Amino acid sequence: MLTIGFLNAAATATTRSAVRRRRIATAAGLLLAMLSAASWAHAADVRIFAAASTSNAIIEIGELAKGEGLPRMVSAFASSSALARQIANGAPADIYVSANVRWMEYLDNNGAIDRTSRIDLLGNSLVLIAPKGGRLAAMPVVGVIGRDYSLNARLAGGRLAIGDPAHVPAGIYGKQALISLGLWASVAERLAPAANVRGALVLVERGEAEAGIVYATDAAVVAGKVAVIGTFPASSHEPIIYPAAIVAGRDREDVRRVFAFLASAKAAAVFARHGFMPMAAKP
Repeated sequence: MLTIGFLNAAATATTRSAVRRRRIATAAGLLLAMLSAASWAHAADVRIFAAASTSNAIIEIGELAKGEGLPRMVSAFASSSALARQIANGAPADIYVSANVRWMEYLDNNGAIDRTSRIDLLGNSLVLIAPKGGRLAAMPVVGVIGRDYSLNARLAGGRLAIGDPAHVPAGIYGKQALISLGLWASVAERLAPAANVRGALVLVERGEAEAGIVYATDAAVVAGKVAVIGTFPASSHEPIIYPAAIVAGRDREDVRRVFAFLASAKAAAVFARHGFMPMAAKP
């Protein structure tokens, strides 16, 4: 499997101009990744635009698919929002995997997906993490985070890394959870917004943020470097669902075969091993 682009930008800027520069750089990098995908992929390849949080699992599934005699999967990973906008603007994707329903609806409303192919592929959960060995990680694990959790006090003036709540699915879910638990107002000025969830993970992993909100699957990727402090209750945010669909006008046999494999029991076993909750098939 060929991985063309993985935009892992961690936006640490605190001023509006710096954030704007970071976003411009991220957009430029994404465009370059998309153009690279177009130039390096062969006609028989199947191009997958997928949420950053799925990268490890989909890369492994791509290798598994290769062994099954399926076409090569060429993947670009980034924030679901950035990928959806690129697809809407004509980027050469065959399959789209989003980390939330909203951006799939965005493409559906723009006639950019084959709605008959759409499935709910995966589920996930949301966790609060801290650098392993840090001050916050040394405190007792809380299990499920509730309204009585003093997040702002525990940040102690530090930053809370999160996918940009304006458009990144993990950040949208995180903001919903914080609002639901009555914690948002006290930490809104302490955010370190990232271009995607993996960017938020990197900030915590490097110790550049006191804590972060990411998917449970992301925390598992660097379990040796971050500690899970607690899990946000599922009732505090919209269900974390990863829908997948074939892009409009790309419904050829090779694409259908790869799409079916992504929804197969063999792929589900890989997703489950990476901490996802398969919804389209049982492992």
